[in-house]
Amino acid sequence: MRASWRDTITDPTECKIFEALEDPRWDFRTVPGLSKTLGIPEDRVRDILRRYPHLVRQSPVPDSEGRDLFSLVSRGRNLREWYRITRAFVTKSTSV
Repeated sequence: MRASWRDTITDPTECKIFEALEDPRWDFRTVPGLSKTLGIPEDRVRDILRRYPHLVRQSPVPDSEGRDLFSLVSRGRNLREWYRITRAFVTKSTSV
């Protein structure tokens, strides 16, 4: 069974970030998006995400603007994510 962030995170600021990552409206979130939504400086958001590699994962494919995308490890990969990874791999491997 995957670790739940609720078993680990107690700091209120960190809880806000994890609640936002858990929001079912989004598969992934960017650091600037989390920062703007939550009113937490980007550097602080980035530090918190890095502090919990066993709970947070980064998508191997950035968003359309090249920004890193983050989700909870517990959410797993869905079909849409596998499609994006495959498409990015094929596009990069065929462009010479």
